[in-house]
Amino acid sequence: MTTDNTQLLEDMNRKLDAVVEVSREAKAQGEAIQDLARELSLVSNSAVFSLHDALDLENVHVDGRDVRELMVLTLKNIRNFNAALSQLEAFTELGRETAFTGQKLIMDFSRRVGELEQKGYFEHGEKALQAMDSLMRNLPRDTFERVEAAAPELAKLSEELSDPGEIARIRKLIQHRKLLIPVAAAAWLIPVALLVANLFV
Repeated sequence: MTTDNTQLLEDMNRKLDAVVEVSREAKAQGEAIQDLARELSLVSNSAVFSLHDALDLENVHVDGRDVRELMVLTLKNIRNFNAALSQLEAFTELGRETAFTGQKLIMDFSRRVGELEQKGYFEHGEKALQAMDSLMRNLPRDTFERVEAAAPELAKLSEELSDPGEIARIRKLIQHRKLLIPVAAAAWLIPVALLVANLFV
């Protein structure tokens, strides 16, 4: 019986020691929390004073009611902010895709320009521009005014030249150009010869 009581007292002592230890730890934790709260209060006060000094330097006066209204409006418009951020994200994604497509287009354009340069298009174009420049420098100044005045006749001429019969006749003349020169020479020489002959007769 005495042994049982001794065992019981030892168990109670151990439990009391555990309770005392737990209470000491709780007290230490409470003190640490109080220290942390004091430090946070000091830091926040320092931050507020620093902000206040900075605002004073910038000549900015903040009213607490304005800050409260700003916070209320911000909380009211959280859904709108989320929608705006979603739109911004969509625009950013579209910009990425557009940039990729633009890069592909620029690369294709550069490749096509390289192919055209290898084929000599730019060289021919430069020569054509030089020829056009030479033509424009050698044209009389009133050429375009005369062309404008002759526009009705040129229109008639183009209409006649677009006639298939006229085209066929011009083609025959070009094909018989070897005969055309001697015939023109003969047509010129025969009257001259007759004139000369009349002089001597």
